[in-house]
Amino acid sequence: MEPQPAAKQRLYGFIAILVASAFTFFFGLGRIGFLGPDEPRYAEVAREMFASGDYISTRLCGCLWFEKPALLYWMSAVGYHFFGVNELAARIPSAVAAIATVALLYFALRSINRPRLALAAAFVLSTSGIFIAYAKVAVPDMILTTSITGALLAAMLWTTSVGRSRTVYLLLSFASVALATLAKGLVGIVLVLAIFGTYLFFVGQLREIRWRDCLIATALFIVVAGIWYVPVTMRHGWSFIDEFFVRHHFQRYTSNEFGHPQPFYFFFLVAIAGAAPWTFFLIPAISRLRSIRAKAASRDSLLLLAWIWIAVPLVFFSFSGSKLPGYILPIFPALAIVLGAEVERVWNRERGRWLTIAVWLTAVMLIGMGVAFLVYSHRELIDTNAMRILLLALPLAIALVSTTLLAARRARAVVAGAGALVVSLVLAAVILLLPVLRDEVTLKTLSLEAAAALRPGEKIAFYLKKEFAPVFYADGRVLCEPKRGTTFYALHQEMLAGALEFEPSLIVITSTNWLPGLQADPRFSIEFIAEQGDSLALRVALKK
Repeated sequence: MEPQPAAKQRLYGFIAILVASAFTFFFGLGRIGFLGPDEPRYAEVAREMFASGDYISTRLCGCLWFEKPALLYWMSAVGYHFFGVNELAARIPSAVAAIATVALLYFALRSINRPRLALAAAFVLSTSGIFIAYAKVAVPDMILTTSITGALLAAMLWTTSVGRSRTVYLLLSFASVALATLAKGLVGIVLVLAIFGTYLFFVGQLREIRWRDCLIATALFIVVAGIWYVPVTMRHGWSFIDEFFVRHHFQRYTSNEFGHPQPFYFFFLVAIAGAAPWTFFLIPAISRLRSIRAKAASRDSLLLLAWIWIAVPLVFFSFSGSKLPGYILPIFPALAIVLGAEVERVWNRERGRWLTIAVWLTAVMLIGMGVAFLVYSHRELIDTNAMRILLLALPLAIALVSTTLLAARRARAVVAGAGALVVSLVLAAVILLLPVLRDEVTLKTLSLEAAAALRPGEKIAFYLKKEFAPVFYADGRVLCEPKRGTTFYALHQEMLAGALEFEPSLIVITSTNWLPGLQADPRFSIEFIAEQGDSLALRVALKK
């Protein structure tokens, strides 16, 4: 039993982590337009659901679009209801899911009497670079991560419980798997079963599975997942099954149809970089792998589960034909456990060669991050004043103070400094860099100008430029291909001319380097609408 003062201190520590997490996850959430191809499309599907009241059929620009399940769209629609149809509302589900993941990790580890590790793992997770990044974007990866984390932690607690609690944890685990399936499809089932099945095999607990309990839990899974899968299948039949399961599950995994090829080792690099600023604590963690004993209900069993939780998705997705960083986001709670165990050792003033090396390399990394941020920001910012300079220099100052204290044999300063540096980076980046980079990283400005120029019934199309911000900012008034269930994207002038056979005119989003070819084509009449960087919005029609 832990002494009361120590327990209170750790609770206060967790509250401080939760407050800092809320700041890093939510601060600046709506200050920049949607990024990349996915955010605006997911936000638009949710907007069309919200506008139509149809929460079963997922549509993009009016066309059926079965790329992802409905959970993110439902949560974004709730955000639209309370905060209006905007970036903040669409991104809130990811930020809330991130907070929930940190809390799940903390309370699950506390419940198995690992309070110090609970605090360290929550701290590491909430300050890991990739975790913060995905907490601030409107994609389903964070919701999937929360669901898988809940499923695996509940399953772990199931192995250590008796009586009614055992059944409750099993039901919670299966319900979480159902939520994972509603978040991103079959991958939620595959990963949880593969990870926990492997764990049970190593600890010799496969024979303890009571199939009666599993049948009851499976029934709960079917009820929860069936909230969407049953009605959407009944409404759309084979077209849904073929598009959602065959094309966006099996073909996405086995081929590069969706244009995201990467080398086999890609996800290993993502894991290493995404864990920053805690990356170097992998060195002592890996050095201690040999000492882990595969035995149920031991202190090592948690680390064993964490390593399996890391390894299975890394290997599974490394064989995929399509690779995106978010695919392995679910491993980062497990990485937080592994890295948190080393951070806990530092906090406990333990010593060791590899641990000392990790601490010093982390201090060097913090200085490097501070210098890189200062140099990059100085290059991007035009106007500076005393307050801006102070804010820009804050991360580097924190890194230098931490390293100085480390030299005075206060290793804890590096741990605290890493968290403080991450928070200061978020603060400075949102206040200083987002306003400057806004038009460099998102086409919100051009999209709004193009949307304002649309005539009644006119739509937007893309010509050799896959920028999907207009699908949201033009309220879905974008030309789509019903047969493919996606937005129209002209790969050459013949495709654009073919689309104009059925449309009086289109506002075309393209690049400046494609303008001469359009102007030289005698079939097209062209009217300039707007320009942003190398992107153009043009009204294009066929000459009569």
